[in-house]
Amino acid sequence: MRRPDDPFPSFRFVLELGSLQVAGFQECSGLALETKVFEYPEGGRNQSPLKFPERGAVSNITLKRGMVGGATTGALFNWHRDVMTGSFDPAANPHLRPFDSDEDIDDRLAIVLRDEKGDEVKRWKLFRAFPVKWTGPELKADASAVAVEALEIACEGLEMV
Repeated sequence: MRRPDDPFPSFRFVLELGSLQVAGFQECSGLALETKVFEYPEGGRNQSPLKFPERGAVSNITLKRGMVGGATTGALFNWHRDVMTGSFDPAANPHLRPFDSDEDIDDRLAIVLRDEKGDEVKRWKLFRAFPVKWTGPELKADASAVAVEALEIACEGLEMV
């Protein structure tokens, strides 16, 4: 039994990628914020330069999953291809969630951590997220590994709620 101060396990998470519903990811990495540092070597101060915070940066997020058959078999590839070619039409997406006119689109782009009971314990909202790289599986005749595809997503902002 988990005590209140125990850390949450990292293997229970849900991805809410806008109108695209694709489940079953095995890995999500890149949840990171970084602040660039400007160093100013002030005259007469020889032990170290002065340091000032500059612009922040949000890392790209990488999602990995085993390739599956069925309705979502090409969803990640097609989403990236459509964004890359400028032809992405959210209305034509077969994986649409019901639309709510009161819902902000930024509330639909999130990574959600769940506890052992399946209850939400932490949410990271992604702002203006879009795919920047799709990678297919490494195919080797002498290996018995699962075929894994990866999708890298860029975003302009990350908020933990």
